[in-house]
Amino acid sequence: MRSFETVHAEESDYVEFPNYRVNFWQKGTGWALDAHVLLGVQDLHEVLTWVEEHSRGRRFEVFVETVLEAESDFGVPRTAGLVRLLGSNPNVPGGKTMDWLMIKD
Repeated sequence: MRSFETVHAEESDYVEFPNYRVNFWQKGTGWALDAHVLLGVQDLHEVLTWVEEHSRGRRFEVFVETVLEAESDFGVPRTAGLVRLLGSNPNVPGGKTMDWLMIKD
């Protein structure tokens, strides 16, 4: 990882309350996916609390959607780009495992 200082800049795009995506992965004969969209979230701490309450020991990934996409029916695929914030996909070789979560205030 690299780090460098920068001056403050005005964003060209800004979303106050983005949508988040959470993928839970359950190991069976393969990896079963249980995907969720979280809308109206105040901040990442709220997302992580939700993940902790719903993970049931499953591996997970947390993403933020790059554009606001409306709520839709289960069968309608979401098309917003994703930025991974935490976790990894177990189907990707070399992916790190994130099986648990500890939240500190």
